[in-house]
Amino acid sequence: MQVVVGGAAAFLSVVALKQYLSRHQPKGCVVIREPGLLGCLPKIWQNFAKNTTHSNLVAYHEADGDTIYLHLGILQYFMPPLVITRDPRNVEHMLKTNFENYPKGGTMRNSMHELLGDGIFNADGDLWFKQRKTASQMFTANRFKNHIWRVVHKNCQKVLDFLSTNQEPVVDIFNLLNRFTLDSIGEIGFGTSIGSLENPVSPFLRSFDEAQRIVFRRFVLPGWRLFQLLGLGSESRSRYHMRSLRKYSSNIVEELSQTLHTEAGDSFVGLFMKGEPNSPKEFLTDLVLNFLIAGRDTTAQGMSWCLYLVMQHPEVEQKILDEVEAVCKGEALTYEKLKDLKYLEAVLRESLRLYPSVPLDSKTALQADRLPDGTFVPRGTLLLYNSYGMGRSKTIWGPDASDFRPERWLSDELKTPYENPVFHAGPRECLGKRLALVEMKTVMASLLKHVRLSLAVPPEQVLPDSAATLGMSSGLKCHVELRNP
Repeated sequence: MQVVVGGAAAFLSVVALKQYLSRHQPKGCVVIREPGLLGCLPKIWQNFAKNTTHSNLVAYHEADGDTIYLHLGILQYFMPPLVITRDPRNVEHMLKTNFENYPKGGTMRNSMHELLGDGIFNADGDLWFKQRKTASQMFTANRFKNHIWRVVHKNCQKVLDFLSTNQEPVVDIFNLLNRFTLDSIGEIGFGTSIGSLENPVSPFLRSFDEAQRIVFRRFVLPGWRLFQLLGLGSESRSRYHMRSLRKYSSNIVEELSQTLHTEAGDSFVGLFMKGEPNSPKEFLTDLVLNFLIAGRDTTAQGMSWCLYLVMQHPEVEQKILDEVEAVCKGEALTYEKLKDLKYLEAVLRESLRLYPSVPLDSKTALQADRLPDGTFVPRGTLLLYNSYGMGRSKTIWGPDASDFRPERWLSDELKTPYENPVFHAGPRECLGKRLALVEMKTVMASLLKHVRLSLAVPPEQVLPDSAATLGMSSGLKCHVELRNP
């Protein structure tokens, strides 16, 4: 009798578990399964190690559809479902139509809190809204024309001076541009000269990159807190790098608090100090880190991938040079002339399409929902939109989707931000979009006018990074030749 009762209980438990899992698993999209107990997880880790994460996801999309569910084997019953889409209808639904249902969510905040804290890129709800409203005051027309342009122009000249006097046979342009954008956002946002163009070996710069690789891996590292506690894997140095960044940012806050009534009052932190004078120092430190990371990484990466493509297309480089000459007429580049560099902007937008600085962006479904393509996502699902995959979608861009063709941006049929979300879209569209384009157009026009760059390695050896943003794990090693020595 006991055996019968026990067997019945086990049967009912299995039925109940199946029903539970059925209600809590995505439906209506292709499920990607890999052999083994951990499903797709070992392959994800392998791609991280080889820096092939994004190309592998594109292959999945091409073979299995624009919305896919990566099954993580037995761990799937202890982790949120992971759904990735590159369907523009789903992206618009997430970022605009049903915006309130798709915040960053707990998984994102917990993984990145050590780095970003409660800053704008890791916040939801009122906390995010208040930060965005205050930060938007930094990007006025007057500040662009005066303060922002002055800083960008000055630091661009430092880059040109370095290349003009450099004696090394090979220069890592990616490293140089990261130093340019870090110094620029430091001065634009905080009135602080970080000095990385003068001191390229600062340990602070290394912590910047390592911290972002660490938090990116946490998304697919179950129990990463235990790894951190035991000092294993990528978590072995996490606390060191996070503390290094927070200490540096805390010092910036301290310095700004002493000079609030001078020009520092116009900084990001100054605006918050004036608007909310009782803001805790920890929160202001979060702000500094958020804007330093956003202002450095994405813009430097955008320029680097653009140069990588231009160096392989000399006809594009010549068109840029011709346009710069036609606009400047032999005179210096000015802020007012930037708007006339139409072809250069098309080149930048085309390179961002193929190499978006934020290749994957994650949201969490607060409530169960059905996406426009018919996919059902249960409550708690991690829903990612794949900008990198969208840039290579023939459905969106046509049969030449993988080709570098800037002319597509000069037509009248431009894509919506939900077809090309390289600056995000909807209420959380990137506040720094205009700043990024000013920096990129200034550096690209000035750099190509003064030097001729060529790759020092085969193109296939320039590799993306496995981090939250699309860096270059290999760097961008180039030969530099002055056009007018």
